[in-house]
Amino acid sequence: MTRRKAFIIVLSLFLISIVIRLPNLNRPVSKHHEFMSALMLINIESWRQAGGGSVFHYIPVLNFQNPGDMYPGKNIWVDQKGNQWYLSLGPGWYIIPYFIYQIFHLPAEPIYLRIINLFFNLFSVVLFFYFLEQMLSAEEKNKYQIIIGGCFLFMFTPGMLWYLGNGYAHTGIMIPFVIVFLIIILPMLVSLKELTFPRLFSLAILIILFVFIDWFIIFLCISAGLFTLGKMRYEKRYAWLLGILFMASFIGIMLVFLQFASYGAASAVAAYWKARFFIRTIANESTPFVMMAGYLGIHILTAFLPLIILIASFWLWSRYKKITIAFSKKETLFLKLYSCSVCLYNLILLEWSFEHEFSVLPWCLLLTYTGLKLINPFLNKKEIYILAALFLTASGLQYYFINRPGKISRDGMAYDTFKIFGEQLKQVPSAYKIFSHLEKNAPMIEYYAGRNISIMLSYDEAKKDRKSTRLNSSH
Repeated sequence: MTRRKAFIIVLSLFLISIVIRLPNLNRPVSKHHEFMSALMLINIESWRQAGGGSVFHYIPVLNFQNPGDMYPGKNIWVDQKGNQWYLSLGPGWYIIPYFIYQIFHLPAEPIYLRIINLFFNLFSVVLFFYFLEQMLSAEEKNKYQIIIGGCFLFMFTPGMLWYLGNGYAHTGIMIPFVIVFLIIILPMLVSLKELTFPRLFSLAILIILFVFIDWFIIFLCISAGLFTLGKMRYEKRYAWLLGILFMASFIGIMLVFLQFASYGAASAVAAYWKARFFIRTIANESTPFVMMAGYLGIHILTAFLPLIILIASFWLWSRYKKITIAFSKKETLFLKLYSCSVCLYNLILLEWSFEHEFSVLPWCLLLTYTGLKLINPFLNKKEIYILAALFLTASGLQYYFINRPGKISRDGMAYDTFKIFGEQLKQVPSAYKIFSHLEKNAPMIEYYAGRNISIMLSYDEAKKDRKSTRLNSSH
């Protein structure tokens, strides 16, 4: 099979993945971690209300700019103007959609965010195609059939279908950056002659940009750095690679820190990051480790169950038939480096990982490549088409089970419930503060209301808050 034909088939498969998503693409923001999309849209609208993202130095904010939506009293979560800022991650995943919305003069509606997400999905698929080309040797039999199989597994898991469709998340849009990182660094770790200035320079730029999307790049650099240290025992020139990994990571972190500090002062950013570290990492002792690890395992199942079943089934079959699965030097390096990275990522950020299903999205590359190697001996058999149909059916059914098409969700709640409630809140004057006894914040309601909701457990607490605010403002 030719490269061109394989690429056309992969693009055709991508179009099929869009067709599967169509029943959900234009529904109101509501279920299954769509609070992330709501937060993104709130930020776009808030930046616009304030006169543009530059007013905040492009720091994400979680509230609208109405007088009643400001938070009283500056603290590590609130800026000097009463805006609730978000400093947990680099702001790149907020900035990208904002500028796309601005350039094309788009209203802050979810359909455009989902289209942006699909483009990131397309970039990921194209880059994964190239990554597989790099990983497989030129002598590999049926090379492009193998690549088609890999791209198929990569695209059609419930997690990838959702989080690179409706469920906009930083772990989804970072996937192209992850693949490019691997494309650049693996050849250098395999062969010294690939350790060139253009490749090192490209790696440095990529790392700096990646830090503005997610912290996963730091764990990739730590893992790559450990392997580079091993290489340095035999070849001192690898010190250049180690230096790039360290310096680019440091520069990226400092640039994010300085951007935040340029608006809110270095001490405020440092206090915010310290607090978030103890809340979101394994250092958080409020939830038992076993419970957090258990939920992390459930997330992997809900995102990748058909792929995990395929891996388990073919691993057992290969053991039964005594089929040897051979791995090249580059493949072994990739599997070790990447396994180390994803395990560190979800273990260190365990509290955050167990609360958010999309935290396991980086596992897609590891699971896909493992599955591909296991089914490789069977790709020439006619039964492979039956297997592909079964896999696609299983993934589609799980995707639709979690995100049921139509107007009513699996738990019986209408998808437009938040929209209807939010639109009713629009009648509240903009100077009034809105209180609710909701158990937690609901950005989906806030997005449709164009207003922010403060959580108070009782009417008396809300009165006390208003009284306290008035007293503080009078001083």
